[in-house]
Amino acid sequence: MENGVLLQGFHWYIKPEEKLWKQLQEKVKSYKEMGFSAIWLPPAYKGVGGINDNGYGVYDLYDLGEFNQKGSIETKYGTKEDYLACIQAFQKAGIDVYGDIVLNHKMGADGTEIVNAKEVNRQNTNEIISGDEQIKVYTLFTFPGRNKKYSDFIWHWYHFDG
Repeated sequence: MENGVLLQGFHWYIKPEEKLWKQLQEKVKSYKEMGFSAIWLPPAYKGVGGINDNGYGVYDLYDLGEFNQKGSIETKYGTKEDYLACIQAFQKAGIDVYGDIVLNHKMGADGTEIVNAKEVNRQNTNEIISGDEQIKVYTLFTFPGRNKKYSDFIWHWYHFDG
């Protein structure tokens, strides 16, 4: 489609009780009538803040509101079923769907690990100012609430870089 119009389907201050996925699904027809050709949805996966996380504090990319993790089953926007139904409603109406996905904001580790580190100069991070020392880091992600469904990958310190 030439000169399409994209609707940002969310804002920062949505409350969990607003059930965004259901709310958007109810408005598909009116969005189509207004001329929107695409919608941008917020990150759908479980964030570190559970039901209060807007999705940018990434915890589990495989939990779209299906597992009891970080204090809730639902994400801030609803359940996995709600999310999929919302997408299908827009697609059925001929409206493209763009889901925001953030991969590098990993937060809310399930455990800690001990690693070797060196201190660097804060004004010049290429300058090392200490020898090796062991520090505790929050880099162990096991996703116990998901119990290896969809992926059995476990994140460790060596999967991250500085």
